[in-house]
Amino acid sequence: MFFEIAAVILPVFLLVFLGFFACSVHLLEKWFVDNLAKLCQDFGIPFLLFFNLAIIDLNNAFDFQILICFYISMVISFLAISWISYFIFKQPYINSIILGFCAMFSNGVLLGLPISERAFGSESLFINYTIIIGHAPFCYLVGITLIEVMKTDNTSIFYGLRNSLAAIFYNNLAIGILLGIGFNILNFEFSVHTKELLRIGTVWIIPVSLFTMGGVLYFYRITNSYKLPFTIIFASLFLQPAVVYLLGVYIWNIDLYYLRNAIIMAAMAPGLNAYFFANMYDCCRATVATTICTSTALTIFSSSFWIYILS
Repeated sequence: MFFEIAAVILPVFLLVFLGFFACSVHLLEKWFVDNLAKLCQDFGIPFLLFFNLAIIDLNNAFDFQILICFYISMVISFLAISWISYFIFKQPYINSIILGFCAMFSNGVLLGLPISERAFGSESLFINYTIIIGHAPFCYLVGITLIEVMKTDNTSIFYGLRNSLAAIFYNNLAIGILLGIGFNILNFEFSVHTKELLRIGTVWIIPVSLFTMGGVLYFYRITNSYKLPFTIIFASLFLQPAVVYLLGVYIWNIDLYYLRNAIIMAAMAPGLNAYFFANMYDCCRATVATTICTSTALTIFSSSFWIYILS
């Protein structure tokens, strides 16, 4: 059964591999991959989130117990890796925060959505989208605030909050999310034909983004040391989903039918935003790149494991 589950989600990773392979044999140049990534990051994914959040039934989609489980798991993963990085691996403070950010920023959009859809069906994705609403903003709020507060002696917490909020609200991902929620709350509706046209317009986004992700991963510079990356990978692929599972099942008695999508979202490899965050502060980029590359490859086995457990 485990291999049958792996076969179901394999197409997701084949697209990533094809992008990686196309760049490795020089079918695609770096400038083309960068522009394709910009298209997906700045337009494709925000448009996908806008459309799905605009049509989702928000009244029935929100389950605050599931959201609390998910966000607690993120905080635990962040604190654990930040603490281990600082006290055990003797990383500087800023590096420790960046690595903690990497651990908690699971790739819920590019990996979590397609894997959940293939494993549990498209009708279950409302859980994924409600998690995505606050996922990136929460990560950036925590990461940027903690770094900005400590960067200089005269920096106040308000300065850190200002910078983190600016980074959140000037982000195209956040703009797409806010527009979708606003459209939904104001009870605007698409006509039948417009809705179908927009739905067709979103079909390309996930496949092209996965292919592009493979190309982006090819050009990352990785580190020779794997101790710290594998520590982060363990937290991302196993600790975080385990916390969601334990809290949801044993504390709140949430039905696994609803909880399973949150567990899969928590079990995804760190997303490309973790590298963008490391690049923003010019710190530990090689470690983050190694973590993303290795964990993305391992997710095919870890996600199969979690789907098997949840089945």
